Amino acid sequence: MLRVVAAGVRARPLRLLLSAVAIALGVAFVSGSLILSAAVGAGLRAAVNYQTRGVDAVVDQTRGGGSGLDDALLAKVRGVPGVAAAEGRTTVSAPLRDATGHARDAGAIALPADAALRPFDLVGGRFPQQPGELAMAETTAADFTLGQRVTLFDQQGGAHPFTLVGTFSRPADAGIGAEDLVLTPEGLRQVAPEAAYDEIVVRAAQGVAPATLVAGLDQAVGGKGVRVVTGADAASELLSNAAPDSAGLTKFFTAFAVLAMVVAAMVIANSFTILVAQRAKELALLRCVGAGKRQVFGAVLVEAGAVGLVASVAGLFGGLGVAAALQAITGKPGAPVYVPLSARTAVLAVVIGVVVTVLAAVPPARTATRVAPVEAMRTPVEGRRARAGRPRTIAAVVLLVAGIAAAIGALIAEVEDGAVLAVVAMVALLGALLAVGPLLAGPVVRVLGSVTGPVLGEPAKLAALNADRNPRRTAATAAALTIGLAVVALVTTVTAGVEAGQGRGVEQQLAAEFTVTSVVNGQQLPSTLPATLAAVPGVAAAAPVTEFTGDLGKLGAYGMTAVRGDAVGTLLKPVVLAGRLDRLGPGELAVSRQLAEETGLSVGQPVRTSSGSLRVVAVYDSVDAPGASLGLGLVDLGELPHVALADSEHDGSVLVKVAAGADTDRVRAGLDHALAAAPLAQVNTIADLEDQLSAPLRSTLDLLWALTALAVLIAFAGIANTLSLSVLERTRESALLRALGLTRGGLRATLTAESVFVAVFGAACGLLLGVGSAWLITRVASTAAEPVLFTLPSARLGVLLAAAVLAAPLAAALPARRAARGSLTAGMAAA
Repeated sequence: MLRVVAAGVRARPLRLLLSAVAIALGVAFVSGSLILSAAVGAGLRAAVNYQTRGVDAVVDQTRGGGSGLDDALLAKVRGVPGVAAAEGRTTVSAPLRDATGHARDAGAIALPADAALRPFDLVGGRFPQQPGELAMAETTAADFTLGQRVTLFDQQGGAHPFTLVGTFSRPADAGIGAEDLVLTPEGLRQVAPEAAYDEIVVRAAQGVAPATLVAGLDQAVGGKGVRVVTGADAASELLSNAAPDSAGLTKFFTAFAVLAMVVAAMVIANSFTILVAQRAKELALLRCVGAGKRQVFGAVLVEAGAVGLVASVAGLFGGLGVAAALQAITGKPGAPVYVPLSARTAVLAVVIGVVVTVLAAVPPARTATRVAPVEAMRTPVEGRRARAGRPRTIAAVVLLVAGIAAAIGALIAEVEDGAVLAVVAMVALLGALLAVGPLLAGPVVRVLGSVTGPVLGEPAKLAALNADRNPRRTAATAAALTIGLAVVALVTTVTAGVEAGQGRGVEQQLAAEFTVTSVVNGQQLPSTLPATLAAVPGVAAAAPVTEFTGDLGKLGAYGMTAVRGDAVGTLLKPVVLAGRLDRLGPGELAVSRQLAEETGLSVGQPVRTSSGSLRVVAVYDSVDAPGASLGLGLVDLGELPHVALADSEHDGSVLVKVAAGADTDRVRAGLDHALAAAPLAQVNTIADLEDQLSAPLRSTLDLLWALTALAVLIAFAGIANTLSLSVLERTRESALLRALGLTRGGLRATLTAESVFVAVFGAACGLLLGVGSAWLITRVASTAAEPVLFTLPSARLGVLLAAAVLAAPLAAALPARRAARGSLTAGMAAA
């Protein structure tokens, strides 16, 4: 039987190659997803290696150890035996004036005197040597040229001129931070005079082991809030602190790997079903010459395993290109691309490909064992009709009822339970759609044939007949496209709903037209700024807002916001769930829904703090917007000194309301002019805030589209595969049509139209399922403060449908060309 299988593979290389393409694409997505997950870790390790290269020991503070890392301690460290070099490290905020003339935040570090302890590499020019010189990271220096004057600002907004003398590179921050600027120690003190060291890094003298160095340093400077660890331990700690952030990306990529393999498995199963159907006579002959059912079953699975193995190896290396391409598409310009291929990834990808291929071939292999030997004596009937049976109909009805019941339950349940039921409903409805596909395929393609018939003529009618001849095959071919487009349509529509909801939430909460914030997080704006902005012509009111950490006594410390009492209800209008919030007075406290749920606070309840008492007057729900986030609690500005923790950072902003009838553009120009004396302040409109809130959503959506594109590509490979096998199956029929007068162009048009009908059917089902599921999710997830609006992104969905319709002829190009070039006589003689 092995020789028979080998002979069969040699005899049908084209047919098996078409199935191998689907397998290779699926495995490429799986291996690409695994490599992307590993690339996240590789980028993180590269960043950590740069940060700790040359470092044999690190002196830093214990938790709550104070600020004891200063020049005196650094001098003491340098005097310890076995120390070759020691450098104090600190990253400070040094806003710079960009090419547009506005200030933007940037991180700066002092240049270590010891070259081995520099966590960056020189790219162009030189490192700074004078206090008035600086070097920039390559990505930051894109808008600057060497020799150009660059203005940096200190924390008070004072301007300091520097000359750009060099550029440097290092891996992206990968969650551990990456400096934009390198200054001399003297230059760093200009923008941050009181900056203390975050850590002191030490390089050991030649021949001194890190453990010995750490022991000596610990004896000399350890204790009293200062600890000493080896460079390797510091790197491990830094890696472990940043690693949880990469776990979410790993799960994200894994989910799409599963999606790709589901789509590929459907294509593979469809391909082997067609292959087995076409080989009915061959399998029957094997039975006639003595092959048993088990031997036939095993032969089909061995053939599938062999094809799966070869295709999986090809797909594994294709995954390297997929991972590199996705990093290049979604990463920052100039960011390094990592393609780490581990033995685990290689084995897992190949095993998944082979196992999925074999499992997908099991149903057609079982069908092969049912072929009676008498079939060998008959001429195969081309294109036998295969429609959905009663079990499939029953399964579709059960899944449909379950999906509708889960959807109704999701609409009436709480948000958390509703989300679970919504997922159950989506899965059940998808199963119902796939089960009922053969029942829908025939009527849909017949309608499409009738609609396009007057335009396309006979090719459209023949295409509809071909697609309707085997509805199961048509539905199975379209199902892969349905799944891919359903996922894209779902996420695209939900994302549009979140964006629209965020915009409405911000507009509901903010009655002000502008917010003025600092480009430096945690930096207060000048106390006189609200009055200055209020004096701008056309401004009706300007109210300060301060975010801080508040002390609520026994309840604990929470992020809170202080605002002028009369601004509540006029400039700020959060959604009130209980009580009243038309203004805030002394001794009054409004709490968020989250804080109320965590602490059990309710309207009228007193809250004792270390310096007095507050009374809860309202429970609210709010939207977090830059410069207008209300935190977990809201108090009058006069309560700020009594409630704020002593070491709390205050992040300030100003809300500006335009007078009725005033020209908003003219007011904006007046605000910009008034802020000339406060260069660290920036003005944002409501539209700016909405754009900032939606930017992460757009980045995620772009990544999702890039990932799902490959799943859709697999689906179109399935269409091409099915059509190619169908061309081989209908060789005699095609030759007969040619003999009856159908031209080569007409035959090509027939197959092209058939591919478009299948694509339209699959795309329509996917879009309907995705949009319907999105509607359910928006209804379940929407709240009063953070509404999620059902908004149809018509342009993006139109692009999806157009891409499906336009890509279908490309998928049919090669099969159509092969059918049209076939010989009439050879086709008529085909058995």
